[in-house]
Amino acid sequence: MRRTSVKGKSSDNPSPSLRPSIPVLPSLNHFYVVLDSATCHAIEEDVFLRTHFAVNERRTTTNADMTYTGFYFYGVNTYFEFFDIVDFPRHRVGDSGIAFGFDQPGAIRVLHEKLASHIESLKSVTRLYHGKQIPWFSMATPKSLPYESELSCWVMEYDPEFLANWNPHPRGTNRGISRKEILQRYCEILNPVDDSILEDVIGLTVAADVHATGSLIEFCLQLGYQIERTQNGDVILHGPDLILRMIPATESVRGIREITMRTRSRSQCQQEHPLGQSVLKLVGPSANWSFR
Repeated sequence: MRRTSVKGKSSDNPSPSLRPSIPVLPSLNHFYVVLDSATCHAIEEDVFLRTHFAVNERRTTTNADMTYTGFYFYGVNTYFEFFDIVDFPRHRVGDSGIAFGFDQPGAIRVLHEKLASHIESLKSVTRLYHGKQIPWFSMATPKSLPYESELSCWVMEYDPEFLANWNPHPRGTNRGISRKEILQRYCEILNPVDDSILEDVIGLTVAADVHATGSLIEFCLQLGYQIERTQNGDVILHGPDLILRMIPATESVRGIREITMRTRSRSQCQQEHPLGQSVLKLVGPSANWSFR
């Protein structure tokens, strides 16, 4: 896709303060969206989603700080979670969070050292397993997009001891920290899905206000993502295997509005699945899930 110039400056050349600061670019790990109850119920009860789309589960997670419940879909390297507004009364429909992830050990500490003035202190997140809180991942959150805000963002790196402590394989090494290795373990303990078609999320369209848009753009540029501005004013951020499109929010249009996915399906016949206030469309090797 062709980059455009804005105000006489190439969009491929951000200002010096925003130039890439870390040697390794984080990829998408996962994201969440808070949905209305009718849409959540339609998604959870849909037979196609549960038996063919992707390995999935309704999961309650407890860590040292909170307990939360959501519905999850797992791909190869990425996953996503939907939350019912009924379970999150302090939020609004459309509230969203985007988590980037490193597959390289120690990369998050390099990030923290390079961007210390822009992000909160590195936090260790745990997960309850057999009555014990075990190390799960390290988390770095930009100060301008705090966790659980209307649009939140963070970078994470799995703990090297997680797989050794959470459903460990008796004869395995249990030492991986990559997104793929973690998701493979998640899927191994769940019911398999016949001919699962989801591979990975490769694009997100996000509606945000001016402040959140500016904060996410700045943070992504600091991570090393490239920026493009379209002729209609939208901002597109290009990262490894991910395209983030930013559009203006309104009172009724906010948060993650569309998910673009790579799939294993090769059928050229379009399938359309209405799911409450959302529609999942599949055609060829891709799928788009949009929210009204």
